[in-house]
Amino acid sequence: MGRGPELINSMTGYGRGEGSSSGFTVTAELRSVNHRYADFVFRIPREFYPLEERIRRLLQGEIKRGRVEVSVALEKLPSGLQEIEVNHALAEAYCRALHVLSQRLSLPMDAGVVNLAQLPEVLHVPGLAIPPDQVWPALEEALQGALAMLLLQRRNEGENLYRDLSERCRVVEEKLRQAAARAPLAHEEHRVRLDRRFRELLAGHFEEGRVLMECAVLVERMGIDEELVRLESHRRAFQKTLAAPEPSGRKLDFIIQEMLREVNTIGSKAADYALAGLVVEIKAELEKIREQIQNIE
Repeated sequence: MGRGPELINSMTGYGRGEGSSSGFTVTAELRSVNHRYADFVFRIPREFYPLEERIRRLLQGEIKRGRVEVSVALEKLPSGLQEIEVNHALAEAYCRALHVLSQRLSLPMDAGVVNLAQLPEVLHVPGLAIPPDQVWPALEEALQGALAMLLLQRRNEGENLYRDLSERCRVVEEKLRQAAARAPLAHEEHRVRLDRRFRELLAGHFEEGRVLMECAVLVERMGIDEELVRLESHRRAFQKTLAAPEPSGRKLDFIIQEMLREVNTIGSKAADYALAGLVVEIKAELEKIREQIQNIE
């Protein structure tokens, strides 16, 4: 078919990456599944919200279709940013209250610093004010690593899809050749059967020319030559689109719908057992192809 399977990409895959820079360590995970368009869902720390559009642009450069879940975690940050605020006044108030409670209930005052720190609002971790340009190198490195793994998985799955689709296209091509060879014979056999049936039913009491004309019209309506020509044209278009360098999943899906429409028309016309059997086989292959291409980018 004039192409290499490496140009087909699946829409499913997973990738993970890690990046470190300027004291920051970031991990990124990407999970992609089928979707009609490129859809990105972000699960990132609020400190990274200003970088969301930059992340989107980076991913859109490589991903054209698929729903991608983007998960980012800040694993390590510079020591200067790792500060915890202590509410000293509140801690002292807790101590006084506990001391009073100890005396009133005649219980030992054994609350240590660790226990005191666990009381509500004694310790507070303030929101981090991280300059986007400072953390972006680590985040970009993590995203690039995750993206590389994701694309590799999508490409490997694409190779499997390509092999499967190529074989199914070959089967459809062979069945169409058989149908085209059988069609003239089925056409003539149907004409003879109609002619004989008319003669038996009317037992000679008819205008032979008119009946033969009606018979010819009926036989012509049962012809499938045009449908076979269009079906073969669609098949070639499918293979050509499969060979295109740009993402082709949506176009392939449209072509398969047209092929199924033609096959259904042939099935409604086919009054021949052999042809009907070929129609069933072709339709089964096309349905399998349609199912597979739902995962092509």
